[in-house]
Amino acid sequence: MRRCVQRILQGTPTISLSDDQKKKYRKQLAMPGITEESQERLMQSRILILGTTEIAFVCAEQLMRVGAGHLELAGSSVYDLHLLAERLEAAGAKQCTQVGVAERTFDAHDSEDLISSFDVVVDAMIDWQLKLVASDACMHLAKPLVHVGGEGFRYQLYTMRPGLSACLRCVFPRIAIDDFPKAPDEDASFPPVPSVLGALQAIEAAKLAARFGASQGNELFKFDFLSGEMEMITGLDAVADCPDCGKRRR
Repeated sequence: MRRCVQRILQGTPTISLSDDQKKKYRKQLAMPGITEESQERLMQSRILILGTTEIAFVCAEQLMRVGAGHLELAGSSVYDLHLLAERLEAAGAKQCTQVGVAERTFDAHDSEDLISSFDVVVDAMIDWQLKLVASDACMHLAKPLVHVGGEGFRYQLYTMRPGLSACLRCVFPRIAIDDFPKAPDEDASFPPVPSVLGALQAIEAAKLAARFGASQGNELFKFDFLSGEMEMITGLDAVADCPDCGKRRR
């Protein structure tokens, strides 16, 4: 990948859009709520994508297209991560996003060390235990987490914002999900489903990184693509007596 974008810390953007970049992103800059400053923040952001699923690929590809500065891929298989990176390189040859691969598996032992340098974390993993690990680490480090989970045609989307949101350990029982649901069948997939979910995650991650639009943090969306039903569960605020999300409660 070409290295076209610098890394930033939180705060005011340290670069300005060039004329070529203004031309490249002119269509999204014409969208309400997206300013040159928010685009600059996006181009300097660092986003960690957890998982090697098709959802992870779609999310990463869409973030590349909108100009995210640096994407890091991490998961339970370094080999699969490199395959995913190669697919992204082929799909985004003309993009300027830096794409890196974590040369270690994502697990409970060093999750916080891996997550600490990123602005936003995307959970596109299959393993539900690792989803909880990501939630714990993001809550402790005050990093927003964009979570997707489910199987077949039924999925959920939840943006966790420490200080406002309940952690996944508190969310799952409230929406009738066991702590460790069964893993989905990786050989069963309907391609439009991960495409939709990955795109939704990319939108949420971009909004958080660029700081435009609204991410309420206490709403979870449940989709049943087979029946066409969608449900929004509200009121998922931080739980006062939870040792994870309660400590971050505002």
